[in-house]
Amino acid sequence: MAPFIYRCPITGLNVQGWIADDPSEDGATYEPVACTACTRMHSVNLKSGKVLGDDGDSGLGASKSPRPSGGRSRR
Repeated sequence: MAPFIYRCPITGLNVQGWIADDPSEDGATYEPVACTACTRMHSVNLKSGKVLGDDGDSGLGASKSPRPSGGRSRR
């Protein structure tokens, strides 16, 4: 068994999985994996650890909208 690590696009956590065989030599092959972090299925490239459809931003923590300046207005 060989371990592999991927980043869950739902939780943003690194998840370790196990495969019985070595990943294929083809770097474009994605396999369905049951995620232990979110309990959903992800298509993972076992060789690179990339998740199909993940743009690298899980949306957790960082806000896309600008923050207010923090200054208080006087009345």
